[in-house]
Amino acid sequence: MDTNLVVGQLLALFTAACWAQNSIIYYHVGKQIGSDTVAHIRMWFAFPAIIILTRLLEGIWFPTSLSWQTYALLLGSGALGFFITDKLLFQAYILLGSRESMVIMTLSPVVTALFGYFIFSETLNTIQIIGMMTTIVGVMIAILLDKKKSLQTQEAKDRTTGLIFAILASFMQSLSYLFAKLALQETGPVATNLLRNLGGFACFFIFNFLIKKNGKKQFEMAKQPKFLMLLALAAMVGPVLGMTSQMKAFTLAPVGIVTTITQVTPILLLPFDVFILKKKITAASLAGTFISITGVAILFLAA
Repeated sequence: MDTNLVVGQLLALFTAACWAQNSIIYYHVGKQIGSDTVAHIRMWFAFPAIIILTRLLEGIWFPTSLSWQTYALLLGSGALGFFITDKLLFQAYILLGSRESMVIMTLSPVVTALFGYFIFSETLNTIQIIGMMTTIVGVMIAILLDKKKSLQTQEAKDRTTGLIFAILASFMQSLSYLFAKLALQETGPVATNLLRNLGGFACFFIFNFLIKKNGKKQFEMAKQPKFLMLLALAAMVGPVLGMTSQMKAFTLAPVGIVTTITQVTPILLLPFDVFILKKKITAASLAGTFISITGVAILFLAA
């Protein structure tokens, strides 16, 4: 058994759990102050925190000896992942629906695996490919079939536009991960995440304060202590711990496998739906959960 591969997959599972926690907070706070405000304000908590984490774990405040190509890759990765992908995905939620948008995002592992093959020469064996596809199918069943009726009410134009946004988001997410993996050849996972956060933070600052000029208004909307506490928690768990965990996983396992495992986030949210939102678990949700867990188990057995 490849120990590094197993650890990388465990880190990917931890990342999925972080995204699940983030989704719960974004669902709650986003309904109150808007998803754009949530995405922006969280970066003000995440960026200082990742600076401190970099100092504690890697002994530096900021990486200063990297090549300009690495800086460009990581800043671009952050801009693509934290800013562009989120903007596209939030718009897809509005036009297409959150569940169907999440289904489209399951394209990301496949795209990432293909890019990983051509760029890093990462090959997957037959069992790993079966595990990836099984996991993706499970997530698609749990999300798509569970809310099929609500999708029939969407207008054709909105659905088409939303589909385009979701597909673009999946590609942007894949590219952001690949840019990060390229840079990991020169720097550590924590410093990598620091520069990615800087890229995303800079984009939000420029967009909200210099272009839309609504940054102060967003801070006013989020100034309630409860919202600030929840956003701080989401920032610590998501962009800081979750993304650092994913960057480390990329150094231990193929990007396609890591990205596939992180796609089980919707499955991890099922207990939240049942016990907090009091939603009824459908046959599709149960079937999708079983299939998805089977896919992840296959990936671990293939290690």
